[in-house]
Amino acid sequence: MKYFVFKIRGTEAGFIDSYPRNSPTEWKFAEGISLAKDFPIGGEVSFSDNYPDHRNLYDFQPNLMNGHLVSGKARSVIDSLGITNAEWLPVVVKDHKGNVVGPDYAFLNLLGAEDAIDMERSVYKMDHLEKDQIGRIKKLALKYEAIDSQAKMFRCTMERRLILIREDVHAAFLQAGLTGFKVYSAEGWNGLML
Repeated sequence: MKYFVFKIRGTEAGFIDSYPRNSPTEWKFAEGISLAKDFPIGGEVSFSDNYPDHRNLYDFQPNLMNGHLVSGKARSVIDSLGITNAEWLPVVVKDHKGNVVGPDYAFLNLLGAEDAIDMERSVYKMDHLEKDQIGRIKKLALKYEAIDSQAKMFRCTMERRLILIREDVHAAFLQAGLTGFKVYSAEGWNGLML
């Protein structure tokens, strides 16, 4: 089975620069823990005023918080794939003027993590603040036997901000014509996003 590093990317995207008001603390969105009970009902996010000319809307919407903001279309595809670790935190996306441009978006919070990184074969530097997390990957090597055979889209235990997807998930995203993401072959990935 082949895995890909999954990154959200979009040209001139209407960048979102904060979670909805009264959301859990930002760092919790990278922990792989359930946030549904603390996430505000009827949450709204808006395009950042710091990027006034960026207005494009994607299925995976770029944002400055490293969150995974997805459209209703992308959510349907993910749900259809039986990705059971997906928690959905619904929001409405508004443009710079407060008009609703994305009524059916949600933050995808992937619960748990897989021990997917081969710490002996990978080249990396540990994070100086979060001592149990990788801060910078220079060459990624996977520990395939440690990945649950049912894991399709997941965080990595030693780098919870790193999302990997299986090749069948990637194929489904392409077939559905989903926009706003880029993938890199996970094995040997150098940490760069070109």
